[in-house]
Amino acid sequence: MKVVPPGGGLPGRQPSRREGAGGASSICPSVMSTTFSIQRNYHEWGYNPLKMDAHLYLSPHLDDAVISCGGLMAMQDARGEPVSVLTIFAGDPPHFSISPLAAELHARWGKVGPPIGMRRAEDRLACGRLGASVAHLQFPDAIYRTDSQGRPLYPRDETLFSHPGPEEETLIQQVVDSLREMGVEQARVYCPLAVGGHVDHRITRLAAERLSVVMAYYHDLPYASRGESMPPEMGEPRGRLERAVLSEEAIEAWAQAVAEYGSQISTFWENLDQIYEELRDFHDAHEGLPLLIVTREGGGVSGNPA
Repeated sequence: MKVVPPGGGLPGRQPSRREGAGGASSICPSVMSTTFSIQRNYHEWGYNPLKMDAHLYLSPHLDDAVISCGGLMAMQDARGEPVSVLTIFAGDPPHFSISPLAAELHARWGKVGPPIGMRRAEDRLACGRLGASVAHLQFPDAIYRTDSQGRPLYPRDETLFSHPGPEEETLIQQVVDSLREMGVEQARVYCPLAVGGHVDHRITRLAAERLSVVMAYYHDLPYASRGESMPPEMGEPRGRLERAVLSEEAIEAWAQAVAEYGSQISTFWENLDQIYEELRDFHDAHEGLPLLIVTREGGGVSGNPA
């Protein structure tokens, strides 16, 4: 299958684990530490008040949910079911100096400054291919977050793949508050397991687990398809395993949507055909897209173990 996105082709080079971590999300202009305002803390495109049967995908960064679950979104949209993608760490660029790590990543992404506007446009295109509406919260990517003294919380590549410390508790609760403000507890929520261990994926999951929702955990791709595991400190959710068997058309739509992330896909793939092949191989190896279904009430878990 030849994947040909409207945006063009891919440069051919090997992916970097660092670049795969966070994409190019960025910080709210007024933020100088890890305390953020949640007043009108999101941008939206086609995002409507959620219905009980709506499917809402929580995406740590601007590409994670589509890369991990785009084929399922395509099938749900084809059935006439409402689908939304809500990205947590998608804020605007900072006005203050960024860390050397952030500057290095910007250069690798081909931008002198934070390419957040381009990334959000790519996300709208990708989600539009799948029939999904879009909302972007204005919290900063880990590469931009600082402590109260203005020092980067995650100054090196390896620190991005660590467990959030106590200084991130305020941020986690603000993410929870924002999700509740947007009415996500009315929807069926899809949440990353945090396979691969990126701190922003962990925070997304920790925040979601404080909601009272029926939640479907998805495997973070391409980390899961490349043999990476879930951080042991996150714990294995107890629930019911389901497999969403996708049609050929849905997998093709999935690959086409992933290809819209032109600023980021060379992080993971050397050419367009590899996108389709890796997504298809993961689906077939698991006999469908694996999802772990858990019902949470007041931050706890109900139901029988898997």
